[in-house]
Amino acid sequence: MKNSMPACKVLKPNALKLVGHTWVPCHMIFDIKMDFTCKARFVAGGHVTHLPCSITYASVVSRDSVQIALLIAALNDLSEII
Repeated sequence: MKNSMPACKVLKPNALKLVGHTWVPCHMIFDIKMDFTCKARFVAGGHVTHLPCSITYASVVSRDSVQIALLIAALNDLSEII
């Protein structure tokens, strides 16, 4: 939280709302992994905001698609990705 707080401006409860401001509920998720390491995440409820004009989607790359891409690069003698 110390690293991410400089990016946020905490307003007082009675402060005037900024133009274009949308209140988004946030909460912390604490988790203990199987190897007993602890993890904490700060999560914002993005379901209450409007979608941007260009919808962004973050997907997970499968291992097979990475192997196929590396195979094609090796067959075409591509040593660098620009």
